[in-house]
Amino acid sequence: MLRLFYVSVVVFLLSLQSHGDEPTSVGLEDMAKTLRGDVRLIVMGDSFSTPLWRRVPMASMLSWPIPKITALCGGAPQSGQFVNASAACSPVESLLWSDEEKYRIFRSTEKSQFFSFPVRGVQEVYTDNSFASGADGRLFAFRFDDAEMHFGVHGPFTEVGDQIRLRMMYLASPDPYNTSVEELEVRDLNTHTAFINLHHHARGYWHLGEDPNTVTRDVIPMQINAINQDFPAVLDLENTLRVRLLETNYLSGTNKYLHIAGGLYYHTDESEQRIPGFYFSQLSDDGWRYDGFGCNALPENVFDKKFTEEQFTHWLDVTTLDRNQPVVFYWYFSSEQLPYSLLVEKIEAMIDQANLSATRVGLIEWQHLLVLPHMYKMGAYGDSPEAHAWMLENKNAMIDIATQRGNVCYASIYDATGGVVFDGTQAGNNWLEENGFTNFEYGDLTMDLVHGEPLGDLLDNFDSHPDSTVAGAFYAAVLGNLIREAGCRADLVPDGIINTLDLLKIISGWEQTGESDINNDGTTDIHDLLILIESWGDCWPVQSPFNTPKIRECIFLTRPSISITTRGWFV
Repeated sequence: MLRLFYVSVVVFLLSLQSHGDEPTSVGLEDMAKTLRGDVRLIVMGDSFSTPLWRRVPMASMLSWPIPKITALCGGAPQSGQFVNASAACSPVESLLWSDEEKYRIFRSTEKSQFFSFPVRGVQEVYTDNSFASGADGRLFAFRFDDAEMHFGVHGPFTEVGDQIRLRMMYLASPDPYNTSVEELEVRDLNTHTAFINLHHHARGYWHLGEDPNTVTRDVIPMQINAINQDFPAVLDLENTLRVRLLETNYLSGTNKYLHIAGGLYYHTDESEQRIPGFYFSQLSDDGWRYDGFGCNALPENVFDKKFTEEQFTHWLDVTTLDRNQPVVFYWYFSSEQLPYSLLVEKIEAMIDQANLSATRVGLIEWQHLLVLPHMYKMGAYGDSPEAHAWMLENKNAMIDIATQRGNVCYASIYDATGGVVFDGTQAGNNWLEENGFTNFEYGDLTMDLVHGEPLGDLLDNFDSHPDSTVAGAFYAAVLGNLIREAGCRADLVPDGIINTLDLLKIISGWEQTGESDINNDGTTDIHDLLILIESWGDCWPVQSPFNTPKIRECIFLTRPSISITTRGWFV
């Protein structure tokens, strides 16, 4: 069907003129309280949200005021991410988009099969005659890298004396009993912990009516499984929390597959129960689009990026520590160049698919956070009016979905940063300087983003992704400030803490309109005072420049007038 989708200069220029009046967020009123409590955050997206510290979702753990990060779940790449599975054996194949063979699985067989579920990534071993294990039969070592966290608001994930456990995820082959490795040994660093049977000692599934705390079951083919027990990771607390996997019998020449698919580190108390707090997890890889998260389909070729609801349900099930823990699905993609109607259709499809899986697993409470990213140069469109028009389409779709759905909220980094591309040019540097980012703080670090490194250039060589941890922390802090503004209504003197400074603001504005009129009923009175008292204490503490008046002015730079010709698309 051919439909014309027109982008006119009138619409674009009007959108610029009304920039300050459009919402930077919808439905975020309770998000500050949610994220600082007992919550699981599941990041879903493309290369904008891959588990790297320079990406905005990961950097959120550096610049957000999270009291206690208690769990972290990732895929099983050999290196480069916060959860790794470094290989001591060889050869090893990696199933992820950046690999030459992408998501092709069972690579030692002639038949082409694909597993594109975006855990980023899965490690594949085939134990033919070329296979060799490492010293003492070592295969893999799960490792955790929290080096960047040491300087952030939260600080390191672990300290001496903590009780940490690891849950190991693995993928089963279509005929696991005949074609996959059966038994492994687990060691906490160098100390024996357990022998595990990958065929018959899998963790039970809530969505199948089983209690994972008591049920041990046979593995489910072509799904993400977990071992029926979690393992201590306490003998390497001062380094990388290494937990090793070893062969129990000589595997070379047995022609079996082994697929390591992820690890979940979490804090426990003395009775080995999880400690409540912030649980970060992710499903993302390079080049994914909205459609892949909501199409409920298997990949058909090496370039397909899609997965089924069944695959997501299995992964969500085995990575859930507590079904009573609230969940926030944090959707963070680069914007898609699609008309409004298709954007709504695809975004709602991915939300619906996640809702179905959450229901099947038996989660008690969950919501969705749609985030419009920073402005970046969109390939051939660059930073043109057409590129901004595409951002506007994505924005309108997200706002309408968040407005119409009770468990969906929205935030716009794009609007909170004035739609500016921070590529080191004068326009971006002016915005940073005028909004106080010559003194940007997160955790123990203080950065001048304009005159010091990175000289206002926060993006990579394609002017697309944040190119450093500092850049990621900047955008994450901008998002965090939107959360503060929406959720901390009584924070009249902006610092994220409701205290005597805010009380004095109420007193000075008594029986007047203005900022002190928290509930916007036309006058500052006892109702506003009660709101302040109820909110007393930490809400969402922020650092410079968000605790200064300038950032609240939200300065938007004026763009030159640019004409756009109308265009049509096949839809």
